[in-house]
Amino acid sequence: MNIVFKSVLRDELASFMDVVKLSVVDYKAYRRTLADFDAFLFSESLSEKKLEAMQINRWLDGFDVHVLTKKSKLSHIRRFSVFLATLGIPASLPEMPRGKSDFTPYVFTQDEMTQIFEMADDFILTSPKSRVSAELPMLLRILYGCGLRLGEALSMTWSDVDLEEGVITVKVAKNQKQRFVPMSGELTRILRLYRMLSHFEADDRGLLFRQENGQPRSNTTFWDIFNRILCELGIKNAQTAKYRSRGPCMHSIRHTFTLQSFLRADAEGKSFMETVPFLSTYLGHEGLMQTDIYLKARHELYTEAHKVIADYTFDVFPEEV
Repeated sequence: MNIVFKSVLRDELASFMDVVKLSVVDYKAYRRTLADFDAFLFSESLSEKKLEAMQINRWLDGFDVHVLTKKSKLSHIRRFSVFLATLGIPASLPEMPRGKSDFTPYVFTQDEMTQIFEMADDFILTSPKSRVSAELPMLLRILYGCGLRLGEALSMTWSDVDLEEGVITVKVAKNQKQRFVPMSGELTRILRLYRMLSHFEADDRGLLFRQENGQPRSNTTFWDIFNRILCELGIKNAQTAKYRSRGPCMHSIRHTFTLQSFLRADAEGKSFMETVPFLSTYLGHEGLMQTDIYLKARHELYTEAHKVIADYTFDVFPEEV
């Protein structure tokens, strides 16, 4: 998908994107960042070709996201600034944000997840002719049962799913970390039933979640519905329910899967050092510290679990500075 840039730096953004496509494997992350940044510059109605630190910081302040996400976005823009400088265009290099992250992943309780599933299942009763109403319950069960990212689930095709062995092959993954994800027997059974729906042809090897024209669903389609469910259940405030907002959201299902998996392993007598490396690989994380962040969630609900985690990770993972 080509982006049509509109700001005063549209030509330079397009040229930089061409360079990124040739040199960066995960160039889609750059594409999202540059599209957001171009929209911001366009809204500012800038007429002079230059890039100042205050403009970049103002753009970055508009994101209510994890500090690591901000650092990632800023690293993209810093590289663009260097590119502008090689063209003789004045460009600043703002400093990377410092300080310890205050991000605490939200984890749903068992009761909250039960209510979410019930509302998702009832959605088909209110919209019986909608394909989305049939897809949503299945999607949520895959996210909860496998800990997938939303984008990974929406990119899955039937050729990625082994319904005999109960294994999903995640091919379109963050950081290009492809992996095998085993499913439970019950989830595999439900997925077989889903496969039998009339809108899947017998020889269809297309997407599990798709529009009528065969194209993939966008993240926002399910994110918006899920936010409405959270608002109706009182888990989320309607005024703060927006796409990619912090707090309880669709990505929180992945957080929930991670902590519940740890609790299950701990109950079976497996140590933290046994569990976390396996869990980190299963989730497709680049390192154990990413998994550790997922486990630091809702202390008031999982007091005992956090005591165990804290005992194991003391002096193992350094604090951010």
